Amino acid sequence: MTISIRTETREELTPLERVVLALQYKKPDRVPAAPLVCGASCRVLGYSYDRWSQDPKVAVASLLAAQDLIEFDGFLTLVDLSVEAEDFGQEVIFPERSTALPNFDNPFIKTADDYIKVKPVDPHKSRRMSTVIEIVRGLVEARGDRVPTMGFVYGPLGVLSQIRGHAELFKDVIRHPDRVLEAVHTINQVLIEYAKAQIEAGAHAIVLDPLYSSASILKKSTWVKFEAEIFKSVADAIRDAGVPVIVHNCGGGVYFDAVLEHINPIAISHAYPAHGSADWQEHAANWAKKVVSIGVADPAKVGHEFSQAQVLEDCRAQIETFGVAEGGFILSSGCEFPPNGNLLSARTMVQAARLYGRY
Repeated sequence: MTISIRTETREELTPLERVVLALQYKKPDRVPAAPLVCGASCRVLGYSYDRWSQDPKVAVASLLAAQDLIEFDGFLTLVDLSVEAEDFGQEVIFPERSTALPNFDNPFIKTADDYIKVKPVDPHKSRRMSTVIEIVRGLVEARGDRVPTMGFVYGPLGVLSQIRGHAELFKDVIRHPDRVLEAVHTINQVLIEYAKAQIEAGAHAIVLDPLYSSASILKKSTWVKFEAEIFKSVADAIRDAGVPVIVHNCGGGVYFDAVLEHINPIAISHAYPAHGSADWQEHAANWAKKVVSIGVADPAKVGHEFSQAQVLEDCRAQIETFGVAEGGFILSSGCEFPPNGNLLSARTMVQAARLYGRY
């Protein structure tokens, strides 16, 4: 994907220009600010969350209105982590005012013998993946020349956990590894087509979420065996289509080394310092010049606890810490901005980038 960027002027850039420059370690006019306002956008126009989750026109209208209100520098088309799971057969619950979730009382895979039920599906014809494809298309058609739209794909092991249940999946990794791996491969092939479909709809980048690539969930070697070596093909397909790969992982102690080795993203969106880094200063010293960081505001604190003065100070400290990146930093929430969080705080994050993030 080729994007023309004005570099001869110091006047305010568009969000698209700003983000593209940051992803290349080329200092834009200021640090981009992109709090991950996804489902929370439904409140801007007064829609219920369950309708927002299932109606692409409502989602597009809400996200556009949220960008008008908050003036963030990019759209992320994360709807919820049950999108792919439902299309593989999982029953999903849609609360009126909160994020959709699998009905773990009725898992699609009830026993280890049920892994054979995981069959390929067509993302274009499925109910929920097709919705996300249409959200991407709608955002790009409305604002794609000025604001970047990032597609979203949950990792195959994460999808499998949504249709089996986390605890049972972790047991099966030990007891029935071949069955788990076969299902992961099947899901992964669908995810390749899903990523391509979002690219065809106009996505400027694709965000992959290998959630289990973190010390808070799995050992590194286990993640590499059951997801990394397989998921790499999705990242390769995205790059082959000429689109950047970004990783999002809000787990604790993300294995930055393994993620870079196997997925090789241009940026990592994260909530905590990398595995092996004691704090943000050590993380920035170790990783800020190796891969662009997106984050790292605590969503709960920023969305629910902090005053606006505290949000400003928290963001100022993050911008200062990641100053060592020499332009390769995007200010954001470390995970999705809380669906019921204070949207004024998201706007204040953008204000902080304008106040403290000038280059």
